[in-house]
Amino acid sequence: MIKIKKSVWTTILFISIGVVVAVAVFLFRYMNPQEAEINGVKKQFPTLIPTETSVAAADPTVAPPLTAWGYQLAQIGDFDVDFNELNEINPDVYAWLFVPNTNVDYPVARSSRDGDDSFYLQHNIYRQYQFSGMIYSEIRNNPDMHDRVTVMYGHNMLNGSMFASLHNFEDKDFFDENNTIFVVTKDKIFTYLIYSAYTFDDRHILNSFSLNDDEVFQEYINSTLHPHSYNANVREGVELTTNNKILTLSTCTGGASNTRYLVQGVLVDERNR
Repeated sequence: MIKIKKSVWTTILFISIGVVVAVAVFLFRYMNPQEAEINGVKKQFPTLIPTETSVAAADPTVAPPLTAWGYQLAQIGDFDVDFNELNEINPDVYAWLFVPNTNVDYPVARSSRDGDDSFYLQHNIYRQYQFSGMIYSEIRNNPDMHDRVTVMYGHNMLNGSMFASLHNFEDKDFFDENNTIFVVTKDKIFTYLIYSAYTFDDRHILNSFSLNDDEVFQEYINSTLHPHSYNANVREGVELTTNNKILTLSTCTGGASNTRYLVQGVLVDERNR
């Protein structure tokens, strides 16, 4: 039987520990969507900074249904986003998405690559492969945010990043207390009232419904107000018509692969930056 000296075992142990640490560091950088290194220089994305916000009228007897919940309204200068800097990094970035009291505070891209709508599913802002990808919408959605339904996609990451914290809306208390989404573009700030959050199937919403048809669109938005889901939360009293514009945030559920968790908001305010 060959005997191995203690010093050899010690060396092997330290090498093994070094490998484990190296793998851990690699995985952290690989999974972390907030930073990446180019030519050895680490660059941090701009941070969306909300300042004071006004509160809409809360008396449903004098205000339309959509202004009865005291959601925040953004003011000019509320959000510090430098799209010139962002577009130097990647011209596909067209918006910044911010959902208060969640980890959702990210740039949004729309692929310019023909036939590759899901490019940013697994590519970061530098167009480098990264499992966590970035928040994105598809070419079918216009970046002016004026489509009847705009869908933004993001991963349900185990580390709580990207769209993972959208699952907070499964909690009724959290849903009741948090009702605002902001989308910032180069020229505009859009405010959405979160009115519904629920588990849905994996149908492609923009391809599965003829949303340009008024009757179909009304049926669709009615279904979002009355979702058939065990974990649905819906804001009571919201009434939607074909004149409304809907933002849908879509992520995986962590359960069946053919299900998605949706958080949906209706546009309640649009103003210039």
